Amino acid sequence: MKTLFNRQYDALLRVRAFAEKHSDLFPPATLAGKMFAVIAAAIPDVTKYAGSQEAGFALAREGLSSKAEARQNLRDCLEAIVKTARSIGRDQPAVLGKFLMPRGGGDRSLINAAIGFVENAGAMKDVFVAHEMYPDFVQELQEAIYRFETAIREHQDRKGLHISATGFIEDTMEPAMDAVYRLAGIVPNKLKKNAAILREWEHARRVASGRVSKSPETEDPPSVGAAPPKP
Repeated sequence: MKTLFNRQYDALLRVRAFAEKHSDLFPPATLAGKMFAVIAAAIPDVTKYAGSQEAGFALAREGLSSKAEARQNLRDCLEAIVKTARSIGRDQPAVLGKFLMPRGGGDRSLINAAIGFVENAGAMKDVFVAHEMYPDFVQELQEAIYRFETAIREHQDRKGLHISATGFIEDTMEPAMDAVYRLAGIVPNKLKKNAAILREWEHARRVASGRVSKSPETEDPPSVGAAPPKP
């Protein structure tokens, strides 16, 4: 099932093709000609921004995967330290309270806990190493924190590309669809004595419903963000 954007975009392409085919009926200087010009001018920008939106979505999805991987890596580092601290705690009970997994599930809670682990583990590194932790386990934890923070920033940046492109699409699509609505009240007046071309226009301007049960000819095109009454 096509998204609203795709259905509207298809309608704009059909309307442009209709205008080009019947340009003799709607000269550029007329109101209808100007409305058709608005639609024709919007299509290249909508196409460009749609490509940027898709690219941004793909990057955001990739960033989410990288973030999840970095998050799991950080959790693995923390859990190894927690398990070792439990062993150390058999002789030094005070150690247990210094190495607890965060109760909150947020990214910031995990990072803050990891920073605390770095500070506490650094002061007793030799004890952890005696329990067979790698000598560079504190450095490994610091690197895991850095990778996770970097992954978070990159994911946000990539999401920003997608959101920005989506905004541009909405800003560009809205006046184009408004022109279609205005033409819905103009073109039939011009074509009232030409039923064949009028049917062609009605087909061109319709935006198919998202519901499979309806055909393109049974629903007027919804605008971006709102659905005005049928003309």
